[in-house]
Amino acid sequence: MIALLAAALLLQQGRAPEVMLAVDRDRVTPGEIVTFSIRVTSEVPDPIRVELPPLGGFEVEPRSERSDVSTGPSPGRTTWIELKLRATTPGEWRLGPVNVRQGIAFAQSDAVDVTIAGGAPAPVMGSLSTRLARLIQRAPPPDVLGAAGITVALSDASVVVGEQVDVVTIAWFERETRQRLRRAPTVESPQIEGVWTYPQTVPGGIAASRQVNGRWYDLFVLHQVAFPLTPGRFAVSAAKLTYNLPLAYQFFSQEERFTLQSEATSFAARALPDAGRRPDFAGAVGHGLTITRRLTPPAGRQGEAFNAEVEIRGEGNVALWPEPATRWPAGVRVYPEASEERPGLTDGRFGGSKVFRYLVIPDSAGTLSLPPLEYAYFDPLEARYDRAQIPSLSAVVAPRGERVVARAEPPPIRLDLRVPVALRVRRALPGVAWWLLALAPMAAWLLPRLPRRRPRAAAPSLPSATLAEAERRLGRALRRFGERGEDAGPLQALKAEGEAARFAPGGAGPERALLARVEAALAAAGEGGGRGGPRWRQRAGFGLLIALLTAQPVAAQSGPEQLYEAGAYRAAASGFLRRALLAPEVTTHWFNLGDAAFRAGDDAVALAAWVRAGRLSPRDGGVRRALLLVPPADSRAAEALWLAPVTPEELALLALIIWLAGWGGVLWTREWKGRWLVLLGAAAVLAGAGALLQRHYAAPIAVAVDNQQLRLSPHELAPAVGEVPALGTVALEERRGDWVRVVVTGGPRGWLEARSLAPLAGPQVP
Repeated sequence: MIALLAAALLLQQGRAPEVMLAVDRDRVTPGEIVTFSIRVTSEVPDPIRVELPPLGGFEVEPRSERSDVSTGPSPGRTTWIELKLRATTPGEWRLGPVNVRQGIAFAQSDAVDVTIAGGAPAPVMGSLSTRLARLIQRAPPPDVLGAAGITVALSDASVVVGEQVDVVTIAWFERETRQRLRRAPTVESPQIEGVWTYPQTVPGGIAASRQVNGRWYDLFVLHQVAFPLTPGRFAVSAAKLTYNLPLAYQFFSQEERFTLQSEATSFAARALPDAGRRPDFAGAVGHGLTITRRLTPPAGRQGEAFNAEVEIRGEGNVALWPEPATRWPAGVRVYPEASEERPGLTDGRFGGSKVFRYLVIPDSAGTLSLPPLEYAYFDPLEARYDRAQIPSLSAVVAPRGERVVARAEPPPIRLDLRVPVALRVRRALPGVAWWLLALAPMAAWLLPRLPRRRPRAAAPSLPSATLAEAERRLGRALRRFGERGEDAGPLQALKAEGEAARFAPGGAGPERALLARVEAALAAAGEGGGRGGPRWRQRAGFGLLIALLTAQPVAAQSGPEQLYEAGAYRAAASGFLRRALLAPEVTTHWFNLGDAAFRAGDDAVALAAWVRAGRLSPRDGGVRRALLLVPPADSRAAEALWLAPVTPEELALLALIIWLAGWGGVLWTREWKGRWLVLLGAAAVLAGAGALLQRHYAAPIAVAVDNQQLRLSPHELAPAVGEVPALGTVALEERRGDWVRVVVTGGPRGWLEARSLAPLAGPQVP
């Protein structure tokens, strides 16, 4: 009975397992990966030994193994082994057969064939930098190189203090020996005293392949970067290599340990030269250094903190770069913060950036201006001293505590400085040229029809109408200056002299002299004959608006756009106003003035500025939307601020085109047909409409800032004769000191303080 059981047990143990081989692809090129799978299935749960075959033409990358064991009624074991093989040598390669042993049972699989097509063994097996790859390729092998060896290669034997030295540890393995390795070898880098070192990452596995004495060797490398801190010679200790080789081809066979050491070496560091050293040099060593500076936020308020950053970028040891010598302006408090290093490797050269941070608090409003900055350094590649520099940097500092109540957002400010097309066309020629252009067709029609006779010579004389016109102008001036006798006396004498000259016999000479004296007196009294209106009105209008907008001045060294972004809206409005007065035909200036004033809470100024922008660009959707934010006080004010869909210049230009077209038809056909008369009539209507619109826009009106009592006389204790609502309109008449005589639209006449009015300023409006 016992003999039968023993026989059954031997039979069970002798049952051979099943072995299957597989590859994920049977044709690859050098450098590609092939997955080689081995599956062993047995009905016995005993351990399994797998003997791997030689893997010629391939090198083993990561591999894995696992087993599933089952007991009970259906015992068994299944083992999976998966190898990642990198193709190295072209040719037809057979993987297998694989021998498997389980107890006394033995099994052998079939082999699989894989083709490595074309190319040669890749000398570099990984993404090495160009600098490191060159260093590995020119590194000499060990003096005695057998199955394995280890060396240490230096990029330079002599450098200056702070210059980069690459220390590369190379482990050499003969290819057949390396293919026998079951685990990666252990390589210990050398030790270097007195230097600043940075270990660098290299691709895992084989880094390169070299042929020495007719045999191929695969190389494993470690890389570190060293920077000498002081002059002298620095010793590089020996590197160590440890690896294990199996004693047999069985998968679970014992291994033999081998340990090798490299030869010790050294390099020298020289001191930095004295020639060319800059006085501000602080010890920075690098190549191609650049410096940048940032100030955030770009605008702020008095007493609030700004974050200043100075970043130095380039090649070199970023940890040893000293802080730049920054000159801070007066009136600021500076608190240095911790610096940040961002090292990295670019094509084998160590470098990166270093950021120095500061907390800057300005004590006064205005412009925070940081002066230009220079950073001196020594360039070891160029063997000379150099410097990096950046220009000055500024930020806007708004006054402390300037706050505006939250309200609807106006349209964003603009940067377009174009003048409307009609205004550009009008400015292309002087006014006389336009009149000559309009009258030229009439002259061409009339000149051929005039009688041809020689005019009789007559003594030059001035018609009495000229003196009469001078008397009427003197009368208007006398009525205006009725309350100021010192200004009316000379004008009354000239008026009496003119009345006597009209009816007295005499030549034109005395009359011309009298007219010249009248013109001089009227000009001195502010009653010139120009169409722009009295100069005192323009000065008063500009003064009112400037005084209202500059109630809280701020240093005006920054652009109004920066002040607007910083929240200094009143200061920004002052800047936009200056631009508008210098270029009153640019819509953007008035639009931005309205935005800044609205943000600052000056609704009257915003309304006046946006109306001015609408008169220049009446079909601008942004202006129309902005005007909805500040509606006038009543219907009378809305009528005074009414905007036509076209500008007077556009009407005049269209009238001129139609006028010339009508006269062109008359001159072409030499007949007064109905169609030409219609064109000439339409041109006259358009010209009249343009003149009326221009007169409406030229009316000297202003918008009330808030509710105001209309006074009987220019004094705050004078009795009230009426009231002006906020955003109501008044017509300006006369100014006395800080008071202006106005006429309420559809109401009484009285006096208001100038600071309570926001006039529509412009070349034709006070």
